[in-house]
Amino acid sequence: MQMRHAVHVGGAESMEMHVVGPTLQDVAAEAGVSVSTASRALSGGKVKAATKRVVLEVARQIGYKTDLDDDLPTPGRTGNIALLATDIQNFYTVDLFRSVVLEAQAVGYRVFLADINITLGRDQLIRGILDSSDGVLVAAPRIGDDDIRRLFDPKTTVLVSRRVDGFSSVAMDDSSGMFQAVRHLASLGHGRVAYLGGDDRSRADARRRQGFEDATEKLGMESLVLGPFEPSFEGGVNAADALMMEDDVTAVIAYNDLMASGVLNRLLERGVKVPEQVSLVGFDNSMLAQVSRPKMTSVAMRQNDSRTALQMLMAMLERNGSDDYVFEPETASATESLIVRESTGPAPKE
Repeated sequence: MQMRHAVHVGGAESMEMHVVGPTLQDVAAEAGVSVSTASRALSGGKVKAATKRVVLEVARQIGYKTDLDDDLPTPGRTGNIALLATDIQNFYTVDLFRSVVLEAQAVGYRVFLADINITLGRDQLIRGILDSSDGVLVAAPRIGDDDIRRLFDPKTTVLVSRRVDGFSSVAMDDSSGMFQAVRHLASLGHGRVAYLGGDDRSRADARRRQGFEDATEKLGMESLVLGPFEPSFEGGVNAADALMMEDDVTAVIAYNDLMASGVLNRLLERGVKVPEQVSLVGFDNSMLAQVSRPKMTSVAMRQNDSRTALQMLMAMLERNGSDDYVFEPETASATESLIVRESTGPAPKE
């Protein structure tokens, strides 16, 4: 590669030298592209994502600087992906983050995690993260459809466990998982079952509650819905106290594993045997369900949703740099299955 240097010599009292570094033509030649393509890649214009990465890497290696900035701009290629969630203490969020990090790092991305379940400063937080990220996964957001459309770019966003018109998404079939849980309890002879609801702002809770009511009606079971409760261990403790005030309930399904663990702990504290007196089912099939004693029966949802969502986002970002790319939102459904463990058993005999 040939570098050009310009030298200007002044009068006898002064001599000034200006050294011009690598030029746009140098970048284009090293990258094997035209000057116009290199220019678009460096200015955020439309080029293939793979081409943009090559041009940016060449520019870094040879020390190319733009006239507008001392630092090399990297529009659309920060190497970062954001995962935005509404409940980072939930074991589902922890499992999701771990899966996304492993998948993203394998293809050269870093992952930011942020909790957007706040009111003050939420929009500023989101915009700041988006400015530093190439794309974003938004997991089970408790914000309205209009706010999602206002805050996020459909071309660089994938929703997880949520569907909004115009956005790509990976959504769960909560009704299928709930039906499997209710049918399992019916097969064990339980006739009166309860659902312990989570946050009443949660769309997942609304879907599970409706699935519970539909399943119990179809199977001819008596149902009881209690809540809403905080979707946490403490919320599960409170839900168990409410449950103890009801008669003849021999089985219960909790909104998530974290709540179910609180229910389990409180029932055992009060001398109620699980599953001999009350059977218990959670949702998420998190690590918590596997390490509790007794081990909890749980609906295994979102087993591959993180991988599916990330792959969908990667494909969107890759196509987004193409000249002929026309964005079309995609949707995918993640299947659920019931994992039976020690916390469910036959209904107690009269």
